[in-house]
Amino acid sequence: MVHEVILFGKRAVPIENRAKAVSSRSRFNNRMQDMVSDLEFRRRWKHVRCIELWSDAAIFKYDDGTKWYMNIS
Repeated sequence: MVHEVILFGKRAVPIENRAKAVSSRSRFNNRMQDMVSDLEFRRRWKHVRCIELWSDAAIFKYDDGTKWYMNIS
């Protein structure tokens, strides 16, 4: 299975687009642009393993098995 990839900072993380919709990816990209100046998010980003993208949420999966949900609607 081929995954999409998002580049943020110096890291590339695979994205599984479960919604299969272009609009959810564009909303996610807009939300990620808003997070550029958020220091806490940038610290978390270093430990993200992959991202699941749904129609109204993005699920960030971390190296230790935890998850963080971000609303993109």
